[in-house]
Amino acid sequence: MRDRVRYLSDEWLRLADGQLRDLQPVDAEVSLGVTVVGGPDGDRRYRLILGPDRVGMASGLGDSGVRMTLRWSVAVDVANGRAGAQRAFLDGDLQLGGDTSLLLGHQSTLADIEDRLDELRARTHFG
Repeated sequence: MRDRVRYLSDEWLRLADGQLRDLQPVDAEVSLGVTVVGGPDGDRRYRLILGPDRVGMASGLGDSGVRMTLRWSVAVDVANGRAGAQRAFLDGDLQLGGDTSLLLGHQSTLADIEDRLDELRARTHFG
């Protein structure tokens, strides 16, 4: 197994971006700006890009139409599959903002992203 990579580090985001590059982007400009608070290295902000030019990840929020905020522990549980994002939202552990309707109809792309990150997740250090 290759070296472990710290969750949401610059290296992790770069590797995740590379693994998502060949996925089919959605036709609209859709990105999700994520803020994870209270991590071991402080708060972390990144953007999940769904289209129109590519699928990928980038540091910083950029001009994201949808925003999500959650605590580090919740982000780790969702990333590990111990909790679902929908459940976290319903429990008030994940807050959404912006134009959330932008995500409608893109569940298959989000599922493809989740599947594509399995190998990286197995190499990820979440501590």
